[in-house]
Amino acid sequence: MTDKRSFPRKRRRLLVHYVAPDGANVTGFTWDLSYTGIFIATHHLPKMGEQLTIVLELPKEKKVSLTGTAVRARRVPTALSYTEPSGFSLMLTGYSEPYTQFIATLQH
Repeated sequence: MTDKRSFPRKRRRLLVHYVAPDGANVTGFTWDLSYTGIFIATHHLPKMGEQLTIVLELPKEKKVSLTGTAVRARRVPTALSYTEPSGFSLMLTGYSEPYTQFIATLQH
């Protein structure tokens, strides 16, 4: 099966923080990134359609705030968690120049 995405995913592990609607402070890691979305590996899964603002920690201690909508979630059994993470996809809304520049620097 061929990948029909407009922008290819790039694998990088970066720290992500956000406050869930229930007030919980959540930490996760990116699994893959693209210009239009991020898969965030975490056990705290938001509801689909939920709007979130995350803080993504880029290299060299740069932090960027991104907003998006949770569009897909995946809970993986513990036995498989070493190969595939539980987490969710965040479809980004808006534009962030620092994030866009960071994605442009990544090798596939």
